[in-house]
Formats: sequence, structure tokens, C-alpha cells
Amino acid sequence: MALRKEVLALYRRIFKIARTWQSKTGEAEQTRVERQYIKNEARTLFHKNKEVTNEDEIAQYIREAEARIEIGVHYMIPYPRPVNVPQSVLPPGIRKRKRDEKLLKQSKPIYTKSLDKD
Repeated sequence: MALRKEVLALYRRIFKIARTWQSKTGEAEQTRVERQYIKNEARTLFHKNKEVTNEDEIAQYIREAEARIEIGVHYMIPYPRPVNVPQSVLPPGIRKRKRDEKLLKQSKPIYTKSLDKD
């Protein structure tokens, strides 16, 4: 039950941030677009994960949301930051090695985990 309260508080916090969001450029249209993106992203991800019952998985999603909030507020960019691929990994199209797959998985930051699970 404690996780439910935490999730609901997180949802409210995201929408509060969306209401008060100002774009980095300060342009009204860009601010409106970014606010709408924040709302749509929150609705989509919360709706997608509403059936999750495993407490560890819920806690992981909470950590991911908090990381995205902190990064977005700090850099004033609501969109997920790009992921850098380790230099030792071969480019796409070349035979994949297990080591490459492992390195790619390890290099993926917490704030992008739910974006891949469609």
C-alpha cells in the first residue's frame, strides 16, 4: 500500500511540474509543446505499467521516473537524454557478440529502461 501512495504522489508531482514548466528558450509555443509532452509521456508510461504488481519492479519504475524528473528539471529539457554506446561495441550490421550485447545493456541508464519495453 505504501508503494501505491508513492506512485500517486509521483504522478501528481509530474503533473505539477508540467503545469509550471517553462521551456529553456522561454517561447510560449515551445513551452506549450513541452508541457503537453510531459503530460502525454506520464499518462502513457503510467497507463502502460498499471498492471505491474511486483514491488521490486514498481520500485525500479519509481526510481526511473525520479531520475527523469531530476534530469529534466536540472537541464530544463523534458525529453530523455541520448544514450552513449561504449566505444568497444561494434556498429550495427556487424556480427554481434555476446559481450557487445552485455555492454549495451549495462550502458543503458535507468531513465531510459521503460522506453524500450513496447
